[in-house]
Amino acid sequence: MNHQELLTKQVFTLVDILWSHGVDEVVISPGSRSTPIAIAAELHPHIKTYVHPDERSAAFFALGLSKRDHSPVGIICTSGTAAANYTPAIAEAELSHLPLIAITADRPHELRDVGAPQSIDQNNMYGNYVKYYTELPPADAHKSALNLIGTKVMQCSRYFNGNETGPVQINVPVREPLIPDITRTDLFYREKAVRPEYQLTDHALTELTGTGLVLIGETMETLSGIEPVLDKDYLAVIADPRQHIRKTLHNTVTHHDLIFNALDEDQFSYIEENVDYILRIGDPLTSKAVNSFLSATEIPQYLISEHQNLKTFPIAPYQAFVGQVRGTLKNIEFKPGGRRFKHWFSNMDAAVESHIDLNIHQYTDEGRCTYEIFKHTEAGRSFFLSSSMPVRDGERYDTVNTHTIYANRGANGIDGVVSTALGMASKQKVTLIIGDVALYHDMNGLIMSKLEDVDLNIIVFNNNGGGIFSFLPQYDNQDHFERLFGTPLDLDFRHTAALYDFNYHEVNSYADIDSRLVNAAGRNLIEIKTDREQNLKQHQQMKTEIGDMVKSIGY
Repeated sequence: MNHQELLTKQVFTLVDILWSHGVDEVVISPGSRSTPIAIAAELHPHIKTYVHPDERSAAFFALGLSKRDHSPVGIICTSGTAAANYTPAIAEAELSHLPLIAITADRPHELRDVGAPQSIDQNNMYGNYVKYYTELPPADAHKSALNLIGTKVMQCSRYFNGNETGPVQINVPVREPLIPDITRTDLFYREKAVRPEYQLTDHALTELTGTGLVLIGETMETLSGIEPVLDKDYLAVIADPRQHIRKTLHNTVTHHDLIFNALDEDQFSYIEENVDYILRIGDPLTSKAVNSFLSATEIPQYLISEHQNLKTFPIAPYQAFVGQVRGTLKNIEFKPGGRRFKHWFSNMDAAVESHIDLNIHQYTDEGRCTYEIFKHTEAGRSFFLSSSMPVRDGERYDTVNTHTIYANRGANGIDGVVSTALGMASKQKVTLIIGDVALYHDMNGLIMSKLEDVDLNIIVFNNNGGGIFSFLPQYDNQDHFERLFGTPLDLDFRHTAALYDFNYHEVNSYADIDSRLVNAAGRNLIEIKTDREQNLKQHQQMKTEIGDMVKSIGY
């Protein structure tokens, strides 16, 4: 067989076996060395391909495709620094347990370490961020060649679902000439493989006795249908904004950050005396105040993790259990405890929500705008909240709790937020709430809205800098704050909207936010210009008001 035939069999087989193991979508970044792999993906009859010219944004776009259903998504790039640009998204995928499959084309061995162009060391280049790494040999005629591909893909498919889900890398050295035989679509003949069942570990949590405080973070598995297990008068349940059960479980506490920020010593002691155990489910909560409480309390804590890589932050639990959340919860025998704590805690949450609803008219800051955005957005539209202030304001000011909320909270970075939201928006209606620095950080990602005709509503709070730093200790050092942390960019995003064919709307007041604006179809960029100093003062004022109210609530 000649080189073209060998190369065609290798890459077409690789792509077909990946599809058989669940890779239905692939994001391709154009390049020369990756030509045969890209063509194989493009020709496959059952794979949907996307083309993104920026590898960094492309990988985050793929992350967004995977995020809703945790489905395996491939990313294909050429050799050299192109592959290095995948690193931030792969790090986020590892921490968020998302199965990205990085298929990185590479120079063959004779072109490595000799000064050949576009050649860097790609062997296990993502280090600790991938669950599995392999390199295929250059295409050859050895009888084991195709069997080896099947073996390697089967090995990496272990990480496409289950309790060790995460990204993998397949490095593919390719010799020239690079063009495969495009007529060989007969090589795409496999059927879907049966995905392995996600099994519980043998060591399971079987019994909990007394009054419980249940904290539910983001989970890979939907918890729909588990509500009757948790809807008990001796179980108080806190749900993170990214945990969708908060929309359907009665009396779920969602204003926990404001509550735990305000608790006095007597209230802390009341919790210690009336709660017998704390059950933590899924990823850690966003709330810093809740995590501080967990670090300080003496109440025994139990963790149900979907993944072998336990996330014990902020403190190691008394015991941890790995497995499916729904199955684990259904197998627990909850023995009743007292009812007083849940009644007190739920009433406190309701009081905070009522205070916000009744007093929000006194405010004009980003919090007020966030409140109006949630209030006027139709329930069928999902939110993607950027790291820093948007996810925190969403947690604080969402009093309707009717929307599905997503965020990149693995590494909590602002890189790739736009691209991740666009990946999700290719499958559902999405509104992205983001700050000016984060939008600037991933403006390249907006090109996919044009190339793939993806609709997205972007609401950008432009306070001319990094607003979250005003809430951190760095703010006290005013001599250096603005240059090092405030970082004003002086950007007008109407030009961004024009460049990427978005409709542009400038909002000067919360009063301009209505249902027509936030639910508009198509691609829309809504710029809300705010003042960082005013935003800080009004946020702190609301926090103080609610803190005083929380402290006044007796038992």
